Amino acid sequence: MNYDVSIARCESYDPQAVKNALIAALEPINGLDWVTPGMKIAVKANLMMQVKPEKAASVHPQVAVALCELLVERGANVVVGDSPGGPFAAGYLASIYSSTGMRAVTQTGAALNEDFSYIEVSNPDSVAAKEFQITNYLVEADAIIDLCKLKTHGLMAFTGACKNLFGAIPGMRKSEYHYRYPTHELFSNMLVDVCEWCKPRLSIADGVLAMEGNGPSGGTPRLMGAIMASYNPHALDLAAAHLMNMGIDDVPTLRAAYERGLIPQDVSELNAIGDLESFVIPDFKLTPKHDVKLWGSKNPAIAKVLSMLFASSPRIDLNRCVGCGECKTVCPAHAITVNDRRAKIDTAKCIRCFCCQEFCPKGIIRVHRPLPARLIDKMS
Repeated sequence: MNYDVSIARCESYDPQAVKNALIAALEPINGLDWVTPGMKIAVKANLMMQVKPEKAASVHPQVAVALCELLVERGANVVVGDSPGGPFAAGYLASIYSSTGMRAVTQTGAALNEDFSYIEVSNPDSVAAKEFQITNYLVEADAIIDLCKLKTHGLMAFTGACKNLFGAIPGMRKSEYHYRYPTHELFSNMLVDVCEWCKPRLSIADGVLAMEGNGPSGGTPRLMGAIMASYNPHALDLAAAHLMNMGIDDVPTLRAAYERGLIPQDVSELNAIGDLESFVIPDFKLTPKHDVKLWGSKNPAIAKVLSMLFASSPRIDLNRCVGCGECKTVCPAHAITVNDRRAKIDTAKCIRCFCCQEFCPKGIIRVHRPLPARLIDKMS
């Protein structure tokens, strides 16, 4: 198993600074030596939603541009794409490409994905997801490059290379996966299943501006100054989570990857190339923890009580809600209504998938941690 993770410093999105840092991160691991003329490469970028680059919710276009330049220089045919939480359709993706600034990659000779078909996949070797759908532009590529953004995440604590490939699932179909895989353990194993099926040839992380706090869309940009690269998406995530003071016990996808032998237990066991510790941010703000093991009782009544006491849940700031209805659209449980330009969550229907928190364009839905859970934190 390859545990190499390379990191290079990049303090801004100045085009030359980004390209130099990307080269510096790739060279120690021979990152693009496998690219040959005529190769079809799909760059799966984290584009997330209609948001400007400076919000740090999506990969910055300059990182994508620098990568595409390096690939095109080697003669590759490059397509950049994603399937965010909305409809996987031309009109919606056109607005995403424009708002995120990703249209800039076309100036390098790369293309933006305009194939909105997908295929059904059967994968009996998976741990959780035996069957799923994959967007066709990724299927038809000779190689996939996983281009992720380093952010906190309301449901999974952290989003990086592994979580980024959830965008291989087409559009709104992702919502039903929260019903299929309702626990953190099942959902994280599904994410690892999809990542392992896609088998990204290379994973690269934009951590120049990371997102802390109410991620993955409503948090605060935080200068981390890092561009990272690895052949192992889970090793990259283990190293990146460490920069935010998290490990396998904090990030469900890391725990799932570790249990499959895809990463070591601790970041110290990685082969880190570059001064990884110099990038650690001691006061990096995280989303509230999810005490997933506390309400695992097989007794439904007990489980319900424990969930009420300890389970985190989405909480809307009604004073700032504009009633746009985006949370209602993405809610797989249909637990949200909008009246008088205010959204309301039916807590009895809520499955705590945090899709509403993830896709709120105003960032005013937060992960609320109940008082009993917070008191336990103070006593531990």
